[in-house]
Order: sequence, then structure tokens, then C-alpha cells
Amino acid sequence: MNQNAWKFAGRKLKSSSERGASSMQTSWFDAVTSLLMAVLLMLTSVVGVLFLLWVLLPEDEIVLTEPVAEITRVSAGGTATVESPFVVPTDQETVDFRTTDLTTSVQSLVSAAEQVALTEPAMNSMAPSGDADSGTIGRSGPDETGDSDADIIPRFKRWQIEWKANDLNEYAAQLDHFGIELGVFGGARPGVDLVNQFASNPQVRYLDDSSEEKRLYFLWTRPSPLQRFEERLLMQAGVSTRDRQILKLIPEALETQLATLELRHAVSKGHDSVEEIARTVFDCVSKSGGYEFRVVSQRYR
Repeated sequence: MNQNAWKFAGRKLKSSSERGASSMQTSWFDAVTSLLMAVLLMLTSVVGVLFLLWVLLPEDEIVLTEPVAEITRVSAGGTATVESPFVVPTDQETVDFRTTDLTTSVQSLVSAAEQVALTEPAMNSMAPSGDADSGTIGRSGPDETGDSDADIIPRFKRWQIEWKANDLNEYAAQLDHFGIELGVFGGARPGVDLVNQFASNPQVRYLDDSSEEKRLYFLWTRPSPLQRFEERLLMQAGVSTRDRQILKLIPEALETQLATLELRHAVSKGHDSVEEIARTVFDCVSKSGGYEFRVVSQRYR
């Protein structure tokens, strides 16, 4: 074999060794397979250890209990008696937890209000009365206007006045124009504070016996910005309204004027007597030189 043949053989042997070295390297498939087998072996070992612990450790005693609602015993006479493992409260002990329906609750409130009215005579003379949805809420003293007949709904129950004012000064001018006074009663102060002449120089006077006040008065039955006007007017006059009730007291001359307007409106609608009137709503409107009332709606019986 010549020298060139030896060189070829050497090259051939070297190529075979290189191929053997490349075939010995770890592939990605082998690496992933080895990882999964290792994880599987670890999980198997953990499960085995837990199983051994479950088998070898002593079991705790488990007692199953059932709720006992009552215990029945038979007495010597053959009668069965029922005993409860709990102490049953008496009727007197459970009275505070009983619920009542709405009708009973309202009746209780009415009874309580009547009791307060009987025990506070000074406040009773100015206490609100009449329909809850009415714009006129009460009248102190007997009805001396001719509406005391049993077949006629009293004025303090059928009259409602709608007030409209853009600002505090306009509302004060309306009150002064009709000679209406604001009265404040209730709270810790007995009697009633009366205030008038709001637009010019407020005048305040105090009436210690509210039963002497016989004029028709009105209360607000729904929220209105004019309520804040009244509070500000009274504050400017130095009269506190904290925890107190505000009234609008109508002079007798204005009451007579409203009664005349009411009857005229009813006659124009074909009703000749106030006995047929169930509700009359007035409102205050401006006119040249002042203000006036008019009937805006009337409902009949």
C-alpha cells in the first residue's frame, strides 16, 4: 500500500470518529423525557410517604351527633311529656320581640299623640289638626265663622293656599300686604311668639297663653323654599325657630275675603252652598299696587 493509500485510510478513520462523537451528544427529546420521569418519580414518592403515614398513624375517634329538638319522656301515669333541652322564654319575655302590622303601629302613634295633647293643654290650643294632605292644618279655638255646621267641612280642613315668591323681599311684602303674622311655638319656650311688618321694621310680641289666639292659621304640608324665607324673616326679627313650629296666622278680614271668593267661585260652577264644597285652593298673585288671592281649583262633595 503506497503513501497515498495510507492518507486516505487515515481520513476515513477520522471521519468515523467524528460521527461517533456527534452521536453521543444529548438531544432535547432525551432531556424532556428525563425531566418528566424525574417529576413522576418524585410525585410517586410523595404519595407513597403520605400513604404510609395514613396507614401507620392512629385514627382519631370520630363521634357523629345529631341535633336533638326535644326529649320525650313517659311519666308513671302513662302520659307523655315533652322536654326541651333549651329554656323556653315566657310570653312576657318575648313581648319586646313581637312585630305588629302597619295599622296597629299607626293606631299606637295616634293614641300617643292624643295622650300628649291631653297632658299638654298649653300646646294643645295651637296643635295642628285637620287632613294630613291639606294646605291648612289647624284652627285654634272654636269655629265662629258659620262653618261649624255638621254638614259643612270646616274651613281649616277645606282651604289650601299656594304661595309664590321669587325672593325674600317679595315674600315679606306679600305677608305685610295681607296683614299676616308668623307665629312660632313649641320647643322649650312656652306660649307663642308673633311677628309682623317684615318688609319694614319687624315687630315682635309674645303671647304666654296660646289659648287666647283664635285666628285661622296655616302650616306647610310639603317642602317649599318659602319655608326657608320664613325662618330667615324670623331670624332677622330675633326669634329662634330651633325645634319649633311656624304658623301663618290669618286676620279675620282676610278670612272673610277668602270665604267670599270661595262662595262666588262655587256659585259660578253651579254650587249654591258651601255644604257642597270639599276643597278650595287659593293662590297669591301680584297686581298693580299689591297682591290678591284668587281661587285656582275647587273640589265638591
